[in-house]
Amino acid sequence: MNTRTLHLMLSLSYLGVSWTLLLWLHFTTQPNLFAHFIAIPSLLLFSAYSAHQIIRKGV
Repeated sequence: MNTRTLHLMLSLSYLGVSWTLLLWLHFTTQPNLFAHFIAIPSLLLFSAYSAHQIIRKGV
């Protein structure tokens, strides 16, 4: 297995775990405008950017 494939698998597994936990957090917290419209969506974007960096640069 080459390093590009390894980085892709690591990135997708990171995205799967982090987005699953963030969606769970979204549905289990009390209704809060800041959490649901600012904090959780920005964490989703930051985790996607981190996964992109894993693919691009490696670990």
